[in-house]
Amino acid sequence: MEFFNRDDDLAALEEQWAAREARFFVLWGRRRVGKTELLTHFAGDRRALYFEATDTTELAQLRNLSLELAQASGDAVLAEQPLTSWRAALAAIARFAADGERTLVVLDEFQFLAARQRELATLLNGWWRTTGRRLPLMLVVAGSAVSFFRDEVLAGAMYGRRDGQLQLTPFDHRAAALFTPGYSAPDKVRTYAVCGGMPYYLARFRDDVSLEDNILGNILRRDGLLHEEAELLLRQELPDPRQYFAVLEAIARGATRNSQISAQTGLDRAQTYQHLAVLERLQLVEQRRPATAGPNSRKTSYAILDGFLGFSFRFVEPYRSRLRTRADAERHLHTTVLPQLDAFVSKPCWERLCQEHVRRVEDVAAVGSWWGTVRVAPRRSEQREIDVVALGADGRVVATGSCKWTNAPLDFGEETLLSQLDAHLPGDDPVPRHYLFSRSGFTDSLKRLAEAQPERLRLVTPEDLYA
Repeated sequence: MEFFNRDDDLAALEEQWAAREARFFVLWGRRRVGKTELLTHFAGDRRALYFEATDTTELAQLRNLSLELAQASGDAVLAEQPLTSWRAALAAIARFAADGERTLVVLDEFQFLAARQRELATLLNGWWRTTGRRLPLMLVVAGSAVSFFRDEVLAGAMYGRRDGQLQLTPFDHRAAALFTPGYSAPDKVRTYAVCGGMPYYLARFRDDVSLEDNILGNILRRDGLLHEEAELLLRQELPDPRQYFAVLEAIARGATRNSQISAQTGLDRAQTYQHLAVLERLQLVEQRRPATAGPNSRKTSYAILDGFLGFSFRFVEPYRSRLRTRADAERHLHTTVLPQLDAFVSKPCWERLCQEHVRRVEDVAAVGSWWGTVRVAPRRSEQREIDVVALGADGRVVATGSCKWTNAPLDFGEETLLSQLDAHLPGDDPVPRHYLFSRSGFTDSLKRLAEAQPERLRLVTPEDLYA
């Protein structure tokens, strides 16, 4: 896979490498986020031992480590007489790193090693204190089990020993577009909605074929590489993911409140809350509050944070009985996926990209959305939403925006509606700036208004997000 972007992440690793002293660095990130590719790229031509563990027995793990260490060090004895304990393994690593030349040692997928040797974190911690930190060594402990790294590594036995840590996050929409440069801007947005920012998924989408063919071949067909990916991801993090499947499917179908999710899944509200809290901790779901609400506000909603999971639980997992043959998959593409794809892209992906655009171009402390009850007639109120609300450091609203992913260009009506909804936000001052985002552009009259009031009204298309 071609290596894209990651300039900041590489810079963090390079800074650790450039230090004169020994360095202990922790790198973690979700499955498929590109962690192994980053570390392999960083290792490059450096003197390095790179060991990627597998979920096998401890003895097999030590044997595989011995083979990698034999190749890196040139010690043929290790290949013939594999290590049989972690104390011996750490002693062998110390010998490898003690030659005077700065050495990189990467223990990747560390969670598999720790699962077979419960005392490994403590053992490694003690070895670093007495031996490792005196060597010309950069030790990287890495893995993809998010909850394990937070609880057992960062806050566990290795707390206080590490010299740095980095959570590798998915690409943003601009970096993700590097995988499909030949696509139009709207199709880049659609691709990002389907794949999220995960490099492994994006690398499977080729821009020399249509987006729909990529979806069909990679995700919908039973032999597609990503067809089982959602289940594999959840089973890696959760011992029994069945109820979590139900929660994610409910959110993907539009249930965004705890009560709605509870009603659709059959779980009581306390169970639903517990499941949502776990999914939040794994960074698969996010809890949202109106941008102007305080952190203790009970006005909350939930959204699937990972685009690929959102697509899978909207279009794949509920329809597995429809996807038994290649013909079934193609029929499902045309009867269900494509007719609903733009509605799926619109919310939450397009809204998030619009919010990120405002965050990038405005001097703001926070950007989100707002929703609340609005009186629309003397005796009638409705729930209304503002897609983009940007707050300054003083908490005042500095910009609002409306995001439309429709076939028709936007006209004055959307600007008028946004002005009306502004009145329901906290504060007495008028909102300084409006942003209107549209997939299909704007009418000439609205363009003229924006040209006449450039500080008041900004018009943004998908092309502008990739400019």
